[in-house]
Amino acid sequence: MRGLRTVAAAFLIVLGASLIALWAVSGVVVRAVEDGTVVHGIAQRALDDDAVSARIARAVADGALEALADAGVDLERLGLDGAVRGLLEDEASTDDFHAAVLAQIDGARAQFEAEVTAEDRASAPLLIDVDVSDYVNGRIDDVPVVGERAPDVVVAPIPVRVMSADAFDTVRTGYRYAQLAQSWGLVAGIACIVVGLVVTHRTRWFVAKAGLAVGVIAGGLWLLLQWWGVEGFARALPGGADGSAGAALLEIVTDETMAVLEARLGVVALVGLAVCALALAFALLTRRRDA
Repeated sequence: MRGLRTVAAAFLIVLGASLIALWAVSGVVVRAVEDGTVVHGIAQRALDDDAVSARIARAVADGALEALADAGVDLERLGLDGAVRGLLEDEASTDDFHAAVLAQIDGARAQFEAEVTAEDRASAPLLIDVDVSDYVNGRIDDVPVVGERAPDVVVAPIPVRVMSADAFDTVRTGYRYAQLAQSWGLVAGIACIVVGLVVTHRTRWFVAKAGLAVGVIAGGLWLLLQWWGVEGFARALPGGADGSAGAALLEIVTDETMAVLEARLGVVALVGLAVCALALAFALLTRRRDA
């Protein structure tokens, strides 16, 4: 019977420590979604894709030429339609344009959070509309002949696809898990450790073991981030890198989020090891006193 209680207590210690470490990770993920860090990182990766960048450039040129035609500027009659299209597509591929797009996407974090958390959203790509009218008008003004004649035009917002349907579905599922872990992970972890304390018949070293487990698990995850990056970290999660939690983490985590995640896991590991050291010192002191 004592052996069974020892095994159960050990299992509860490991489970509790794992839940506490998961709480630390999920808190960083949820905060990154709420403060817009995630949507910025996702959009940045999308714009770094040449195929995505080319689609945006074509959409900008198509929208600008259509707006100019509606405003009465016949570029085809002037023989400048090809030149203006080429200019706009080239400009829409520049770092300055991408920076302007990112600035607008950063402002769409409320839309991103709403779509991530929407319960009845059908499976579809994540699209964010970007207003390019000011940028287009600035470029048209620089075109000889056309710039003098063309009035300011209003270009229809360009839908920028920042994530595929499958990837966004994975992020939505992973985010729901992260919210659940953030809300209950710490409480559930501590509850498991308390139940383990009740179950065990060797209470003298229990708190030290629990603190050590928290320190080792959180510290191990910190080392995974240090050595293998977020890919290695995702492989350590339930389901691995292909599971909902791991795949969502790969989509969500940016360099900035990585730094915050490392810091939080480091703090949790240090707290766990400090609890272990204090509990161990107390246990040794009381043991000598009882001897």
